Amino acid sequence: MPLLPNKNTKETATSMRTLVCGIIILATVSSCSTRPSFVVETAEDYNRLFYREDGWVGSDGAFSFPLQDGRILWLFGDSWVGKIRDGKRTDSNMVNNTIGIQEGLDPASAHLEFFHGYKDAKPAAFIRPADGVGVFWLTDGGIQTDKGLYLFMSQIVNIPGDTSVWNFKSIGVVMAKVTNPLDDPNRWHIEQIKVPWTQFDPAAGNEKVFGMPLLREGNIVYLYGLEEDRAAPDRYLLVGRANVASLEDFSTWEFYADGRWQSDFRKASRLCNQMGAELSVSYLPRLKQYILVYTENGLSEKILMRFARSPVGPWSAPVTIYRTPEMGWDKTYFCYAAKAHPELSQRDDELIVSYVCNSDDFWKMAADSRIYFPKFIRVRFTSIH
Repeated sequence: MPLLPNKNTKETATSMRTLVCGIIILATVSSCSTRPSFVVETAEDYNRLFYREDGWVGSDGAFSFPLQDGRILWLFGDSWVGKIRDGKRTDSNMVNNTIGIQEGLDPASAHLEFFHGYKDAKPAAFIRPADGVGVFWLTDGGIQTDKGLYLFMSQIVNIPGDTSVWNFKSIGVVMAKVTNPLDDPNRWHIEQIKVPWTQFDPAAGNEKVFGMPLLREGNIVYLYGLEEDRAAPDRYLLVGRANVASLEDFSTWEFYADGRWQSDFRKASRLCNQMGAELSVSYLPRLKQYILVYTENGLSEKILMRFARSPVGPWSAPVTIYRTPEMGWDKTYFCYAAKAHPELSQRDDELIVSYVCNSDDFWKMAADSRIYFPKFIRVRFTSIH
């Protein structure tokens, strides 16, 4: 469906028109940064790569980043393992996290293999908390350095007495260090290290969480965070940084506050709002700009994009690049987890973006194999003004 400007998000698109042949929108974004024009189309090649009817048959999240040997590592939250028959999941188990390893960039020929754990001879999460508390969702990303492979994971527990699909909360972030990442994932040796930069204040309805290594520039890793203010309600982007060689030394992490880097994560500045719980920050050399991609407010049909000349901003006003059609299929369906995957791009003028559709009716989600898979769109930047 063609996209239209949305006044509520203060979009600053100066021109838009509908295109045909699967291309969804052409837009020119006006902001303090350079104004790129772009077209968006569904990436059916990647949709076909991920849809399968045996084994791994759907998941939450979908984070990816490159490994040093050229492969791509995929990280997922809750995942189905089983079968799809006649468009419905059957003989399937839901596990709390899985991973995938992709070889090759061309989705028509790429090899994508999924991994999960086992418990009592049944499918289980790929990685479980060493302290035995709750579960992990692999939705915070990761990075490989010369010291190992680091995965950042949200530790999730159930809310007592809540029987809805929203009966969970985060109690922090754990960094998993894989010391032998070139081995088969089934033989990975994994250490778990709690990230201290989290703050939960239930009385004030505020929480701050750091631990999304979304961007690396030279020896610096930018580790983004989120501040949720339930009173507003709103969710804000924060940013920290660390040297790639001292990622495990949390005392060396710095946090951006009021134009300078300092050591107190509680003082980190709010960079922009309307954030989703998952997002991406990518640098596109063709544009010479950083691109922030996320789902508006976390749950929405709208996928938003902002631009900046620096990893810390200032960020442009958001522009809606896509409206997910799945939310029109059923009143219980919702979309979320939009993010870009720059390592998938085969051209210097494009970004591949994924999102997920889910249902607040668990059994509808389980039955409808059209949803609860990563869905992909392709954003191509056509000119710079």
